[in-house]
Amino acid sequence: DRIPVSSIGSDPPGIVTGQFFGYHQGYYAADSLEPRRGYWVKATQAGRLFLSSVSNYPGRIVIKPTGELPPPPPGEESPTAGPVPTEYSLGQNYPNPFNPATTIQFTLPEKSHVTLQVFNILGQVETILIEGEREAGYTFIQWDASDRSSGVYFYKLTAGTFSETKKMILIR
Repeated sequence: DRIPVSSIGSDPPGIVTGQFFGYHQGYYAADSLEPRRGYWVKATQAGRLFLSSVSNYPGRIVIKPTGELPPPPPGEESPTAGPVPTEYSLGQNYPNPFNPATTIQFTLPEKSHVTLQVFNILGQVETILIEGEREAGYTFIQWDASDRSSGVYFYKLTAGTFSETKKMILIR
């Protein structure tokens, strides 16, 4: 009864998606879909995904691997997704550009002191989203910028000796 994600069709043909994720006590990467279950996938354009019994159907989706993980389930800040990551990483916020909220994802391979800050274009700290010890795993945190002006912002993750900064755009 499982359907491989590679046989999913799209209209228009060739919609590009990332990894499919299911949820059961945490996110997991799904290579097939089970009936009566929900799944999350990010697509690069609007359209319709549908189950196709013909794996060489010309309207198949195109799955491109990415490091991006799904947003947290309602009411959760830090779901886990499968095994503990093997390296530090800071994902690109999603959506980007955004209005008024965006989700930032990062991974920790071990328990670490973490600082996640948002800066304006002048390098001034707008807000500190996280400051303190975090367990190893995947973290998703949402920034609601409804009280901020349109513009370019930067977010910086510092965890142990790892540090990375990325750009995001708030459009009103």
